[in-house]
Amino acid sequence: MSKDWTEEEDNQLKELIGKDLTIEQISDVMHRSYKSVQHRKSKIMQEEKTTEESGVKINNKEKIELIQVLGKEIVKEFQPLKLFEKNPTLKNGGKKEEHSILDISDVHVGMKNEIYDTDLKKQVVTYNEKIFLEEMLILKKAVFDIHGILSNSYQLRELTINVMGDIITNDRIFPEQPLEIEYTVGKQIWKAIPIFAEFFNSLLAIYDKINVVCIVGNHGRSMPNFQNEPVENSFEYFIYKTWEKQFENSKRIKIIVPETRRYIYNIYGWRHLVEHGDAFRGTSATALERQIEQLYVNMGGFDVFHMGHVHKCKEVEVTDKVICKINGSWIEKDSWAFKCFKTYSLPKQHFCGCNERRPETWSYKLDLRV
Repeated sequence: MSKDWTEEEDNQLKELIGKDLTIEQISDVMHRSYKSVQHRKSKIMQEEKTTEESGVKINNKEKIELIQVLGKEIVKEFQPLKLFEKNPTLKNGGKKEEHSILDISDVHVGMKNEIYDTDLKKQVVTYNEKIFLEEMLILKKAVFDIHGILSNSYQLRELTINVMGDIITNDRIFPEQPLEIEYTVGKQIWKAIPIFAEFFNSLLAIYDKINVVCIVGNHGRSMPNFQNEPVENSFEYFIYKTWEKQFENSKRIKIIVPETRRYIYNIYGWRHLVEHGDAFRGTSATALERQIEQLYVNMGGFDVFHMGHVHKCKEVEVTDKVICKINGSWIEKDSWAFKCFKTYSLPKQHFCGCNERRPETWSYKLDLRV
């Protein structure tokens, strides 16, 4: 590979070209190869021709100075766009601030579920205390993993957990109920309280603040006919008030226990309506959508609707204004739900986010299957 030509060599080459020396003679004088001299001579001749046509003659030094001047003028004239300068959410290194929302419902602590497996040709257990505890670990890991991924783009400092009822399964609300439980309602209550309290505490490792909104379901009732039963009579109300007492001095965990079956709260101006969902009839998308539309028309005042009860994890857009997050259960192929709703359940729960501009920015269906 030939070495680069210096400015001094270029000047010497021009002098030798002016003396009408051959390329071979110039090669001997400059100690350069025949091809190197031929190529350089051709380039110099072309540059001189271009300069003559433009009517301006400049040397290499002048060319460099001219390029530098032009470059400075271009930079001076260029004004970068400042699209995000006034965006109030772009803080902390340019990351948008977002709020996480986790829906928890239809856990049914204390329940034992069995189905007939057509492959094994026998009854198999799809839910019991062991599976519940395993799913709890899966839920925690999923929240940690997703938070870790999204934290590369967002500031996720605050989490709201919607606890939407049927946390326990009870032992007295249906005639068949005793056949589907591992232990009675008293033990169910004292299992649920510490396990979920520990879960809330564990999330403080990734969130600065946690709000827990607690709504009672239908399985926590103290009598078979619960339509007129006060919220305070629910066994789940007892669970929630215990959490409230446990965390009353915490500056980072806030337990909210409404004395109503519906509750609405605000995040970035977006209104979230939460209830268990047992007031609705039917499970088809059309039936639910129609009833939620009627609720919106009569009640209004909400942008996102969170509910459980039907053991089917899905999302329904009600008109162009309301997002409905229908939560799943923790039981795989719930036999009782199949009798009621004619569909087998999957253990899935909603996990989503929102910011100042949108009521929902990202959404996951967390699969808890072991």
